[in-house]
Amino acid sequence: MLWAACSGDPYVDVEEEPPCDSTAECDPGRTKTECIDGRCQCPNPDEEEICCEPGAREEEGDECRRACRPIGECKAARCETPRDCPGPVDARCGEAACIAGVCRLALPEQIQDQRPGDCVTLRCDEAGRVVEEPDEGDAFNDGNECTVDTCASGVGVHHPREAGRAEESSGRCDGEGNLVECLTEGDCGNPSSVACSRRGWCVPQWCVDGDFDAPFGETATDCGGACDPCTAGQACLTMGDCQDQVCTEERKCALPTCWDSVRNGVETDVDCGAPSCPACDAGKRCNSHESCKSGVCVDGVCRAATCGDGVMNGDEAGVDCGGLCVACPLYVDYVDI
Repeated sequence: MLWAACSGDPYVDVEEEPPCDSTAECDPGRTKTECIDGRCQCPNPDEEEICCEPGAREEEGDECRRACRPIGECKAARCETPRDCPGPVDARCGEAACIAGVCRLALPEQIQDQRPGDCVTLRCDEAGRVVEEPDEGDAFNDGNECTVDTCASGVGVHHPREAGRAEESSGRCDGEGNLVECLTEGDCGNPSSVACSRRGWCVPQWCVDGDFDAPFGETATDCGGACDPCTAGQACLTMGDCQDQVCTEERKCALPTCWDSVRNGVETDVDCGAPSCPACDAGKRCNSHESCKSGVCVDGVCRAATCGDGVMNGDEAGVDCGGLCVACPLYVDYVDI
């Protein structure tokens, strides 16, 4: 059974049983070992069934303890060169090594290819397998200054910030995760002539009077022109009169589509990024990894595929391997060392 040496040795293998003067030194309650012939060993006389394997580091100090395990997990493969040894299950977990005639694994201190913002850190276990661990510090940035990006149980969560002035711009957060221009009429300067609309825009007073004021540019009651944009089905003159920036030839606001050449609906950029639309190219805005063709969204922008982004993308045949990246490993399963 492979194991990480308590001393910090970057290699892993099996060491001899530690010396002892009494069974108490072997911590039998936890490791099930006993002091036999001056060594902490498993008491079972059938050596084909159990053996001693290094256990966990003590909470205090660097002393290692050992635990009884099936002998099949403890056999070490012999070698003359590293080519005689099986490599790690995942190519990101180092490489095989032949040390003093015994096959070992040279494990990396940290896996380099990590997907940013997935609330997970990847590490290598003793067999060279990649395992995931929750990482509360790896929160995904959705590019919205009116949300607080956190991780909860390994999943990204975006909580709306409290209503108030936005930290990065001159706008304000409405408490629902939206960046607006105003929250109250007082935010718009002169309340006698300017009002704060229901959508958080500073608009003229006639935009909130409940009347259709066509002479002032409204295309429907309290919308269009200098007022809030109108919803689908309401009258319009230009695309600016419409909430989704689409004014048809019939002068009616229309619902958004993935081919109207406008960023609208839930799209993250023009005609891309919405669940029903294509994913976005590198350089386009995004609010999730899924919004991007590369599968990599960083700080609200899609990034081009690379050989170190922790995602199978581009022309890769596996995660960060194949194509223009390093060749993917031929082995797919682990051979006991």
